[in-house]
Amino acid sequence: MGPSDHAHSPANYNRIFVIGVGLNVVFVAVEAVFGFALGSLALLADAGHNLSDVLGLLLAWDGHMLTQ
Repeated sequence: MGPSDHAHSPANYNRIFVIGVGLNVVFVAVEAVFGFALGSLALLADAGHNLSDVLGLLLAWDGHMLTQ
């Protein structure tokens, strides 16, 4: 078996997606809270951008699940 001939279990992908989505959601929440508290449009804009990243991860996860 070469380096590109390895397999990943679906459970491993699911765990990775859960961790990725969870960490990003926490980061979005912290940025949004501090953005509102400090009146920082930059933090609020970045929270919105990171929220779109979360939606992208969820879409990718859904696409991955459809191929199983």
